[in-house]
Amino acid sequence: MIIQESISTALDSIRANLLRSLLTTIAIVIGTASVIAMVGIGSSAQKAIDDSITNVSARTISVYPSRGRGKQKINSSPLSISDADALIKDQEINWRVSPEIRGSKTLKYKNESISISVIGARENYLSIQGYEIEAGEFFSSRDDLARKRVAVLGSGVGTELKASSKALIGKEVDLGGVTFKIIGAFKSEGASGWSNPDDIIYIPLLTASDRVFGRDRVDSIRVEVPNTYSPEEAMISIERVLRREHDIGPGEENNFRINDWSQFTDLRKQATAIFSTLIIGIAGISLLVGGIGVMNIMLVSVTERTREIGLRKALGASQQAILLQFIIEAVALCIIGGVVGVIFGSALYFIITIFQDWSFTIPFSAIFGSVAFSACVGLFFGIWPARKAAQLDPAVALRYE
Repeated sequence: MIIQESISTALDSIRANLLRSLLTTIAIVIGTASVIAMVGIGSSAQKAIDDSITNVSARTISVYPSRGRGKQKINSSPLSISDADALIKDQEINWRVSPEIRGSKTLKYKNESISISVIGARENYLSIQGYEIEAGEFFSSRDDLARKRVAVLGSGVGTELKASSKALIGKEVDLGGVTFKIIGAFKSEGASGWSNPDDIIYIPLLTASDRVFGRDRVDSIRVEVPNTYSPEEAMISIERVLRREHDIGPGEENNFRINDWSQFTDLRKQATAIFSTLIIGIAGISLLVGGIGVMNIMLVSVTERTREIGLRKALGASQQAILLQFIIEAVALCIIGGVVGVIFGSALYFIITIFQDWSFTIPFSAIFGSVAFSACVGLFFGIWPARKAAQLDPAVALRYE
């Protein structure tokens, strides 16, 4: 009975001062909303990363020419097409190899002219990268061996030329003074890191080497490793082949770099987790600040209701009943703030997942945790005002003006 009466009295008091109660809970709302939104966004972002790895049938390792630093400079030997061919011929691991030549050229179509990134690649580039053709086709190995002047456009290239990429299929363009025929266009892929595949023109590797850039040197070699092998095994094999090709003796340092992109994915996950933890920490501080605000308001409430407290005690209310009423009121304020925060945080999280095209998963653990933490904040910061109210002398309280 005492608990039911205390709950009823606490809720009546909150309703009687509704605006003040809502303003008191703002910090609690903000803190809880931040927790819900950031935990949800963090988990969805990590799930998106995991899905992107799962959807790719094999892992990708990239090889780059080495870059010396300071006094420990290495005599750099650029990667070449022959290095990629040596990796292809090696049968220890059934990997797929895609060398790339990159550069920038001027692309002209009719009266339009733009500077554009160019990638020279082989026919397996499409499947290794996981890109999709929207219209037309990708160049073949025959096109590459024949040094054909054919090209595939990223989805955004046509827009820069005042036409759609699909509309340019079958048309001829000038790339760095060489005429190319457009045979295909990619679906929009979106920016990835520092590169946007939508703004690139793709041509056969040997065409790029002989007709456009005039060099055998490649900028990178991408190696797709089957799931039956670990990235570490593949990296050891790649190192073995390239050290042999570059005639690197025992004890000498490599003049090439091998990057396992799964390592960068792990770093990205860690960064996301650290960022989420940081935001949750800030949200926790918000909840504590909100708890201090609740305590201040409760102290004001005790002062305003001194005569009421004195009257209740004079009529027989025990210290325990008064203490319980004010603690319940403080906890109720924080729980209300927590629930409102959950609603706002979930709405914000839902809106962000729509724009980012992520899956929306209700973070139940964060919801229960944040509301429970809000209740604990109310309990902790409500004890002092409640004790002050419970210890008032009835005679003194009744004379309070």
